[in-house]
Amino acid sequence: MRAVGIAGTGTMGAGIAIAFARSGWEVLLCDLSKEIVARSLERISLEFQREVRKGRIKPEDAQAAIARIHPRTELAEFSEAHLVIEAVTENLEVKRELFSKLDLICRPDVPLASNTSSLPIGAIANGSAGRKRIAGLHFFNPAHRMKLVEVVKTDFVSEEIAQELFQIVRQLGKIPIGTRDTPGFVVNRCARHFYLEPLRFLSERSGGVEEIDFAFEAAGFPMGPFRLMDMVGLDINMIVSKSIYEQFFHEPRFRPVVLHQKMVEAGLLGRKAGAGFYDYMNNARHSSLKIERRDSIVSEMLKDLARKIFNGLEIKQVLNDNQHLVLARTISMIVNEAFFMVEEGVSNTEDIDLAMKLGTNFPKGPFEISTTVGRHLISEFLQVMRHLYGDAYRPSLMLSH
Repeated sequence: MRAVGIAGTGTMGAGIAIAFARSGWEVLLCDLSKEIVARSLERISLEFQREVRKGRIKPEDAQAAIARIHPRTELAEFSEAHLVIEAVTENLEVKRELFSKLDLICRPDVPLASNTSSLPIGAIANGSAGRKRIAGLHFFNPAHRMKLVEVVKTDFVSEEIAQELFQIVRQLGKIPIGTRDTPGFVVNRCARHFYLEPLRFLSERSGGVEEIDFAFEAAGFPMGPFRLMDMVGLDINMIVSKSIYEQFFHEPRFRPVVLHQKMVEAGLLGRKAGAGFYDYMNNARHSSLKIERRDSIVSEMLKDLARKIFNGLEIKQVLNDNQHLVLARTISMIVNEAFFMVEEGVSNTEDIDLAMKLGTNFPKGPFEISTTVGRHLISEFLQVMRHLYGDAYRPSLMLSH
């Protein structure tokens, strides 16, 4: 039997453990104390019970999978593992120290992977003698259900290790996509604009929370950006936004929004705090954020371009000009980022489209959107936005040529 060592027993570590145990792997689940691991095993058992109730797994298969998960408190017990995945706290020094230890413990042919969502894999591997076998395996939450896994390749990782990781992901019944080691990888980098543009639009007092969310849901997104931020947690979302912005040396298109930071400082973190963009103490039917709207000062040219983009999206709902604008701004920036990534060799068009549909439940991938809407229309819209708002809206060379 093949064994995977998982360092870290939080939400992601537990979800990854479930995915491997269901696929027949022996799982060595390790954390700092027996009590921490025991609590994680309790959560894992409850999750398997839910899976049984929903008919996703047979009771006997669930029991067999649970029996394959073994509690551990010492990294030294990973010495016989065939793969090790790190899912500890998002702290670069903690992860770097962990991989240095794993490099000494694990056999030299064993892949070592990080599940980080925002830290650079190359920086995590720095200082480890075995960086040729260190890569990223970025699972999405909940890890045992979400199909997508980003396989993150540094400039140092061997092709043999990368291909082995692709094969392992497929054995789990999941879909791997390849990405270079870039801030946010594919999904978090491209999807950042799904949050930033609606936040900017809200900050400009051009539209309300419910109005904006309704526009995205009408466009086929399972959840509007503000409801999604409330579900994830505004503090978690801000950490990722800041990380990507800083790693890109303050690139304007990734600049976080002051309103977002103010809400975090005020403790309006979303569902877990009882209030965020919506009031969860009162069934979350209405936004808890009161922003005084102002009259639109956007040019007719920009409104007309936004309407054309909206028409290209083939949305059946009737929406107003403000909703056309926020959709056009957000979708244009998502498409633009996808073109930047291909331009930089981060990934390819097919994998980016697939990643955005599987990892974020987007109704279409950015390149599919650029085909139906027209990339030159999106480029023209961004050029006008750049003239009005600055270099954050600079179109990529691939998009504009």
